[in-house]
Amino acid sequence: MLRQIAALGLALSVPGLALTFASERVLRPRVFYTGPWHPEPPDAVGWPYEEASIYTADGLELQGWFFKAQQEHAPTILFMHGTSYNASDMWVTPERAQAFNDFLRGIAANFLVFDYRGYGRNAGTPTEEGTYSDAAAALGWLYERADVDAASIFFYGFSLGTGIATELALREPCAGLILRAPFTSIRDLAVGRYPRLRLLTAFAPWLPLTNYDTLSKIRRVDRPLLVMHGDADTTVPEEMGQRVFEAAPGPKMYVTFPNSGHSDISADLVVPAITQFMDSVLRRSGTRETLEAHDGAEALRRAGQPLL
Repeated sequence: MLRQIAALGLALSVPGLALTFASERVLRPRVFYTGPWHPEPPDAVGWPYEEASIYTADGLELQGWFFKAQQEHAPTILFMHGTSYNASDMWVTPERAQAFNDFLRGIAANFLVFDYRGYGRNAGTPTEEGTYSDAAAALGWLYERADVDAASIFFYGFSLGTGIATELALREPCAGLILRAPFTSIRDLAVGRYPRLRLLTAFAPWLPLTNYDTLSKIRRVDRPLLVMHGDADTTVPEEMGQRVFEAAPGPKMYVTFPNSGHSDISADLVVPAITQFMDSVLRRSGTRETLEAHDGAEALRRAGQPLL
Protein backbone atom coordinates (compact mmCIF):
# COMPACT_ATOMS: atom_id res chain seq x y z
CA MET A 1 0.00 0.00 0.00
CA LEU A 2 2.79 2.40 0.91
CA ARG A 3 4.56 1.59 -2.35
CA GLN A 4 1.39 2.37 -4.31
CA ILE A 5 1.01 5.69 -2.51
CA ALA A 6 4.66 6.51 -3.17
CA ALA A 7 4.28 5.63 -6.86
CA LEU A 8 1.18 7.82 -7.12
CA GLY A 9 3.00 10.70 -5.47
CA LEU A 10 5.92 10.34 -7.87
CA ALA A 11 3.60 10.15 -10.87
CA LEU A 12 1.93 13.42 -9.85
CA SER A 13 5.18 15.21 -9.13
CA VAL A 14 6.77 17.56 -11.64
CA PRO A 15 9.49 15.03 -12.62
CA GLY A 16 6.88 12.29 -12.84
CA LEU A 17 4.61 14.33 -15.08
CA ALA A 18 7.57 15.28 -17.27
CA LEU A 19 8.58 11.63 -17.57
CA THR A 20 5.02 10.61 -18.44
CA PHE A 21 4.72 13.29 -21.11
CA ALA A 22 8.09 12.38 -22.64
CA SER A 23 7.35 8.65 -22.69
CA GLU A 24 3.97 9.12 -24.36
CA ARG A 25 5.49 11.47 -26.92
CA VAL A 26 8.00 8.76 -27.85
CA LEU A 27 5.61 5.82 -27.61
CA ARG A 28 2.44 6.94 -29.36
CA PRO A 29 3.94 7.42 -32.84
CA ARG A 30 5.27 3.85 -32.55
CA VAL A 31 1.90 2.45 -31.49
CA PHE A 32 -0.37 4.44 -33.81
CA TYR A 33 0.66 4.76 -37.44
CA THR A 34 -1.26 4.04 -40.59
CA GLY A 35 -0.15 3.02 -44.02
CA PRO A 36 -1.09 4.92 -47.19
CA TRP A 37 -4.81 5.29 -47.71
CA HIS A 38 -6.13 4.22 -51.10
CA PRO A 39 -9.40 5.99 -51.99
CA GLU A 40 -10.65 3.34 -54.43
CA PRO A 41 -13.78 1.57 -53.13
CA PRO A 42 -13.62 -2.23 -52.69
CA ASP A 43 -15.15 -3.06 -56.09
CA ALA A 44 -12.15 -5.30 -56.82
CA VAL A 45 -13.20 -7.65 -54.02
CA GLY A 46 -16.18 -8.73 -56.10
CA TRP A 47 -18.50 -8.89 -53.11
CA PRO A 48 -21.68 -6.94 -52.21
CA TYR A 49 -20.80 -4.07 -49.90
CA GLU A 50 -21.91 -0.70 -48.66
CA GLU A 51 -19.96 2.17 -47.19
CA ALA A 52 -20.61 2.82 -43.50
CA SER A 53 -20.59 6.30 -42.00
CA ILE A 54 -19.90 5.76 -38.31
CA TYR A 55 -20.25 8.57 -35.78
CA THR A 56 -18.39 8.50 -32.48
CA ALA A 57 -19.61 9.85 -29.15
CA ASP A 58 -17.17 12.77 -29.42
CA GLY A 59 -18.38 13.83 -32.85
CA LEU A 60 -15.99 12.21 -35.33
CA GLU A 61 -17.11 10.53 -38.53
CA LEU A 62 -15.34 7.27 -39.33
CA GLN A 63 -15.30 5.37 -42.60
CA GLY A 64 -16.18 1.70 -42.68
CA TRP A 65 -17.24 -0.97 -45.14
CA PHE A 66 -19.95 -3.56 -44.58
CA PHE A 67 -19.77 -6.78 -46.59
CA LYS A 68 -23.05 -8.68 -46.62
CA ALA A 69 -23.06 -12.47 -46.28
CA GLN A 70 -24.68 -14.45 -49.08
CA GLN A 71 -26.55 -16.62 -46.57
CA GLU A 72 -29.60 -15.44 -44.65
CA HIS A 73 -29.46 -15.24 -40.86
CA ALA A 74 -25.66 -15.22 -40.95
CA PRO A 75 -23.56 -14.15 -37.96
CA THR A 76 -21.64 -10.88 -38.11
CA ILE A 77 -17.97 -10.14 -37.51
CA LEU A 78 -16.85 -6.70 -36.31
CA PHE A 79 -13.19 -6.47 -37.31
CA MET A 80 -10.57 -4.27 -35.61
CA HIS A 81 -7.38 -4.11 -37.66
CA GLY A 82 -3.79 -3.66 -36.55
CA THR A 83 -1.64 -0.57 -36.63
CA SER A 84 0.17 0.33 -39.87
CA TYR A 85 -2.99 -0.82 -41.66
CA ASN A 86 -6.22 0.71 -42.87
CA ALA A 87 -9.27 -0.87 -44.46
CA SER A 88 -8.15 -0.11 -48.02
CA ASP A 89 -5.11 -2.38 -47.59
CA MET A 90 -7.47 -5.35 -47.94
CA TRP A 91 -8.17 -4.64 -51.63
CA VAL A 92 -5.25 -2.44 -52.72
CA THR A 93 -3.85 -5.14 -55.06
CA PRO A 94 -5.63 -7.83 -57.12
CA GLU A 95 -3.99 -10.50 -54.97
CA ARG A 96 -5.23 -8.99 -51.71
CA ALA A 97 -8.71 -8.40 -53.15
CA GLN A 98 -8.94 -12.05 -54.19
CA ALA A 99 -7.66 -13.21 -50.79
CA PHE A 100 -10.30 -11.08 -49.09
CA ASN A 101 -12.97 -12.52 -51.38
CA ASP A 102 -11.83 -16.02 -50.41
CA PHE A 103 -12.03 -15.05 -46.76
CA LEU A 104 -15.55 -13.63 -47.04
CA ARG A 105 -16.75 -16.64 -48.99
CA GLY A 106 -15.27 -19.00 -46.43
CA ILE A 107 -16.54 -17.43 -43.21
CA ALA A 108 -20.17 -17.15 -44.39
CA ALA A 109 -20.73 -14.11 -42.16
CA ASN A 110 -21.42 -10.41 -42.47
CA PHE A 111 -18.19 -8.46 -42.04
CA LEU A 112 -17.70 -4.84 -40.93
CA VAL A 113 -14.24 -3.30 -41.16
CA PHE A 114 -13.64 0.31 -40.18
CA ASP A 115 -10.75 2.69 -39.65
CA TYR A 116 -9.93 4.30 -36.31
CA ARG A 117 -9.62 8.04 -35.87
CA GLY A 118 -6.48 9.24 -37.62
CA TYR A 119 -6.40 6.16 -39.87
CA GLY A 120 -7.34 6.01 -43.54
CA ARG A 121 -9.17 9.19 -44.46
CA ASN A 122 -10.48 9.77 -40.92
CA ALA A 123 -9.79 12.95 -38.98
CA GLY A 124 -8.63 12.96 -35.39
CA THR A 125 -5.64 11.77 -33.40
CA PRO A 126 -5.60 8.14 -32.25
CA THR A 127 -5.36 7.36 -28.54
CA GLU A 128 -6.09 4.22 -26.56
CA GLU A 129 -9.39 5.51 -25.23
CA GLY A 130 -10.19 6.97 -28.64
CA THR A 131 -9.88 3.59 -30.32
CA TYR A 132 -12.24 2.12 -27.71
CA SER A 133 -14.76 4.84 -28.51
CA ASP A 134 -14.35 4.16 -32.23
CA ALA A 135 -15.03 0.43 -31.80
CA ALA A 136 -18.10 1.14 -29.69
CA ALA A 137 -19.40 3.45 -32.41
CA ALA A 138 -18.88 0.75 -35.07
CA LEU A 139 -20.81 -1.69 -32.90
CA GLY A 140 -23.58 0.86 -32.53
CA TRP A 141 -23.76 1.13 -36.32
CA LEU A 142 -24.34 -2.63 -36.49
CA TYR A 143 -27.03 -2.47 -33.80
CA GLU A 144 -29.04 -0.13 -36.00
CA ARG A 145 -29.28 -2.63 -38.85
CA ALA A 146 -32.37 -4.81 -39.12
CA ASP A 147 -30.41 -7.48 -40.99
CA VAL A 148 -27.88 -7.97 -38.16
CA ASP A 149 -28.70 -10.18 -35.19
CA ALA A 150 -27.12 -8.50 -32.17
CA ALA A 151 -26.86 -11.86 -30.40
CA SER A 152 -24.59 -13.30 -33.11
CA ILE A 153 -21.98 -10.52 -33.41
CA PHE A 154 -18.38 -11.65 -32.94
CA PHE A 155 -15.56 -9.22 -32.13
CA TYR A 156 -12.39 -9.97 -34.13
CA GLY A 157 -9.13 -8.15 -33.45
CA PHE A 158 -5.73 -8.49 -35.10
CA SER A 159 -2.51 -7.27 -33.44
CA LEU A 160 -3.28 -3.79 -32.05
CA GLY A 161 -6.94 -4.58 -32.69
CA THR A 162 -6.80 -7.42 -30.14
CA GLY A 163 -6.41 -4.88 -27.35
CA ILE A 164 -9.37 -2.90 -28.69
CA ALA A 165 -11.55 -5.97 -29.18
CA THR A 166 -10.82 -7.23 -25.67
CA GLU A 167 -11.81 -3.92 -24.10
CA LEU A 168 -14.98 -3.84 -26.21
CA ALA A 169 -15.85 -7.36 -24.97
CA LEU A 170 -15.64 -6.03 -21.41
CA ARG A 171 -17.96 -3.13 -22.21
CA GLU A 172 -20.46 -4.75 -24.57
CA PRO A 173 -21.98 -8.22 -25.05
CA CYS A 174 -20.86 -10.37 -27.96
CA ALA A 175 -21.31 -13.93 -29.19
CA GLY A 176 -17.57 -14.52 -28.98
CA LEU A 177 -14.14 -12.89 -29.06
CA ILE A 178 -11.57 -13.70 -31.77
CA LEU A 179 -7.96 -12.59 -31.24
CA ARG A 180 -5.20 -13.08 -33.81
CA ALA A 181 -1.65 -12.34 -32.67
CA PRO A 182 -2.67 -10.84 -29.31
CA PHE A 183 -0.09 -9.18 -27.08
CA THR A 184 -0.23 -9.11 -23.29
CA SER A 185 0.36 -5.34 -23.03
CA ILE A 186 2.26 -2.52 -24.71
CA ARG A 187 4.48 -2.42 -21.62
CA ASP A 188 5.47 -6.08 -22.09
CA LEU A 189 6.10 -5.54 -25.80
CA ALA A 190 8.32 -2.52 -25.15
CA VAL A 191 10.35 -4.22 -22.42
CA GLY A 192 10.71 -7.33 -24.57
CA ARG A 193 12.18 -5.33 -27.43
CA TYR A 194 14.20 -2.91 -25.30
CA PRO A 195 15.24 -4.70 -22.08
CA ARG A 196 16.81 -1.53 -20.68
CA LEU A 197 13.31 -0.14 -20.27
CA ARG A 198 12.77 -2.62 -17.44
CA LEU A 199 14.60 -0.28 -15.09
CA LEU A 200 12.47 2.68 -16.17
CA THR A 201 9.21 0.78 -15.72
CA ALA A 202 10.38 -0.39 -12.30
CA PHE A 203 11.08 3.22 -11.32
CA ALA A 204 7.83 4.48 -12.93
CA PRO A 205 5.32 1.58 -12.67
CA TRP A 206 2.47 3.68 -14.06
CA LEU A 207 4.16 3.83 -17.46
CA PRO A 208 3.19 3.64 -20.22
CA LEU A 209 -0.20 5.31 -20.13
CA THR A 210 -0.96 3.82 -23.56
CA ASN A 211 -0.85 0.17 -22.54
CA TYR A 212 -3.74 -1.97 -23.87
CA ASP A 213 -3.39 -4.36 -20.93
CA THR A 214 -5.08 -7.36 -22.52
CA LEU A 215 -3.63 -9.88 -20.09
CA SER A 216 -5.34 -8.38 -17.06
CA LYS A 217 -8.58 -7.70 -18.93
CA ILE A 218 -9.00 -11.14 -20.50
CA ARG A 219 -9.44 -12.65 -17.03
CA ARG A 220 -12.74 -10.76 -16.80
CA VAL A 221 -14.06 -11.66 -20.26
CA ASP A 222 -16.69 -14.37 -19.85
CA ARG A 223 -17.41 -14.85 -23.56
CA PRO A 224 -16.17 -17.75 -25.75
CA LEU A 225 -12.64 -17.03 -26.94
CA LEU A 226 -10.59 -18.00 -30.00
CA VAL A 227 -6.87 -17.18 -30.01
CA MET A 228 -4.83 -17.64 -33.20
CA HIS A 229 -1.08 -17.13 -33.45
CA GLY A 230 1.75 -17.90 -35.85
CA ASP A 231 4.55 -19.84 -34.20
CA ALA A 232 7.17 -17.80 -36.10
CA ASP A 233 5.73 -14.38 -35.21
CA THR A 234 8.62 -11.99 -34.50
CA THR A 235 6.41 -8.92 -34.03
CA VAL A 236 4.26 -10.34 -31.24
CA PRO A 237 5.84 -13.55 -29.89
CA GLU A 238 3.48 -16.52 -29.70
CA GLU A 239 4.30 -16.80 -26.00
CA MET A 240 2.17 -13.70 -25.48
CA GLY A 241 -0.79 -15.25 -27.27
CA GLN A 242 -0.44 -18.36 -25.14
CA ARG A 243 -0.40 -16.30 -21.94
CA VAL A 244 -3.55 -14.45 -23.00
CA PHE A 245 -5.24 -17.77 -23.78
CA GLU A 246 -4.22 -19.38 -20.49
CA ALA A 247 -5.49 -16.40 -18.49
CA ALA A 248 -8.95 -16.48 -20.08
CA PRO A 249 -11.64 -18.21 -17.99
CA GLY A 250 -13.11 -20.08 -20.94
CA PRO A 251 -14.71 -21.62 -22.92
CA LYS A 252 -11.81 -21.16 -25.29
CA MET A 253 -9.99 -22.49 -28.32
CA TYR A 254 -6.34 -22.04 -29.39
CA VAL A 255 -4.97 -22.34 -32.93
CA THR A 256 -1.28 -22.40 -33.82
CA PHE A 257 -0.28 -21.58 -37.39
CA PRO A 258 2.96 -23.50 -38.14
CA ASN A 259 5.84 -21.68 -39.79
CA SER A 260 3.77 -18.47 -39.90
CA GLY A 261 4.70 -14.97 -38.87
CA HIS A 262 2.65 -11.96 -37.88
CA SER A 263 0.71 -11.05 -41.01
CA ASP A 264 1.51 -13.78 -43.54
CA ILE A 265 -1.51 -15.92 -42.66
CA SER A 266 -3.67 -17.07 -45.56
CA ALA A 267 -7.41 -17.57 -45.72
CA ASP A 268 -6.80 -21.32 -45.93
CA LEU A 269 -5.58 -21.21 -42.34
CA VAL A 270 -7.74 -18.48 -40.84
CA VAL A 271 -11.12 -19.52 -42.26
CA PRO A 272 -11.26 -23.08 -40.82
CA ALA A 273 -10.36 -21.81 -37.37
CA ILE A 274 -12.94 -19.01 -37.39
CA THR A 275 -15.76 -21.10 -38.85
CA GLN A 276 -15.14 -23.96 -36.43
CA PHE A 277 -15.22 -21.49 -33.56
CA MET A 278 -18.39 -19.70 -34.69
CA ASP A 279 -20.12 -23.01 -35.42
CA SER A 280 -19.26 -24.29 -31.95
CA VAL A 281 -20.56 -21.12 -30.30
CA LEU A 282 -23.74 -20.94 -32.35
CA ARG A 283 -24.27 -24.73 -32.37
CA ARG A 284 -24.69 -24.72 -36.12
CA SER A 285 -25.31 -28.09 -37.76
CA GLY A 286 -22.43 -30.47 -38.35
CA THR A 287 -20.21 -29.00 -35.63
CA ARG A 288 -18.84 -30.19 -32.32
CA GLU A 289 -20.70 -29.31 -29.15
CA THR A 290 -17.69 -28.00 -27.25
CA LEU A 291 -14.76 -25.74 -27.98
CA GLU A 292 -11.46 -27.56 -28.19
CA ALA A 293 -7.85 -26.56 -28.65
CA HIS A 294 -7.07 -26.84 -32.35
CA ASP A 295 -3.79 -27.09 -34.22
CA GLY A 296 -3.80 -25.45 -37.66
CA ALA A 297 -1.11 -27.80 -38.99
CA GLU A 298 -3.51 -29.69 -41.24
CA ALA A 299 -4.88 -26.60 -42.93
CA LEU A 300 -3.55 -25.83 -46.37
CA ARG A 301 -1.48 -22.70 -46.86
CA ARG A 302 -1.76 -20.52 -49.92
CA ALA A 303 1.63 -18.88 -50.32
CA GLY A 304 1.80 -15.21 -51.20
CA GLN A 305 -1.73 -14.22 -50.18
CA PRO A 306 -1.59 -12.65 -46.71
CA LEU A 307 -4.88 -11.72 -45.11
CA LEU A 308 -5.84 -9.34 -42.31
